[in-house]
Amino acid sequence: MGIYHKSALLHTACHFLNIRPGMRFIDATVGGGGHTGEILKNGGLVLGIDQDPEAIAACLGTYGEYVRTGRLVLVKASFTHLSDIAREHIWVPASGVIFDLGVSQHQFAVPQRGFSFQLQGPLDMRMDPDVPNSAADLVNFLPAKALALLFREFGQVNNSRGLAEKIVASRPVETTGKLARIIGPSPQLKRKAFQALRIAVNDELSALSSSLPQAWEILEPEGRLVVISFHSLEDRIVKQQFKDWETSGLGTVLTPRPVAAQEAETLANPYSKSAKLRSILKI
Repeated sequence: MGIYHKSALLHTACHFLNIRPGMRFIDATVGGGGHTGEILKNGGLVLGIDQDPEAIAACLGTYGEYVRTGRLVLVKASFTHLSDIAREHIWVPASGVIFDLGVSQHQFAVPQRGFSFQLQGPLDMRMDPDVPNSAADLVNFLPAKALALLFREFGQVNNSRGLAEKIVASRPVETTGKLARIIGPSPQLKRKAFQALRIAVNDELSALSSSLPQAWEILEPEGRLVVISFHSLEDRIVKQQFKDWETSGLGTVLTPRPVAAQEAETLANPYSKSAKLRSILKI
């Protein structure tokens, strides 16, 4: 399968997790196993969760030996079920939880997944293929007003109503290529529109908002929560939640400002350029 995904801020994230041998960690977005692998190499035990079966397969292919020895447990599920999964696998309390949000390089690179406006493929964008509604369903069946709201709220698209009306007039829209042509030549506008659809299809913001308290609940005292986000909508949710916990005397924010990748990392891994890491210690 090759490299599934090159994790952003890998060593920085593991530094904030404060990994020690024998401690239990939860990788809520296992992807190809970047953070999981680093935790395992440092002696930790990992409960790895991902809603994408291809991610689970990639991680299993790389770290199967740890599954056989019981140091790694892999679960195909959404992190919205984090608390139940942790309890089912007797992973409570956990010493640390990490969320690496966004889309993997593998998902972007496979045309059939429909995440990229640069590759011709079906307009899908589902991280979990069992989710009923694809991006094509939203584009083809939402009324123009609802589609415009989606682009404005999740993509911060200017003149979202105009874009929505162009799309509605061009239905059916079944491929990434056709949608990209309708949006027009601007790469920035295409990026925003595709991001908005992806967030809506996967219910990403609601999923994050509901999952952070679950992660907090199952953390042990002195446990750490690390979140890597890739756009301001996610980062705003994380920042506010961490602030609320600290203000309530429940935790100590370890990153007063989000940590970004250094120049050397962004050159080696352009995907990391927009990454922001925040971490908090549970009191």
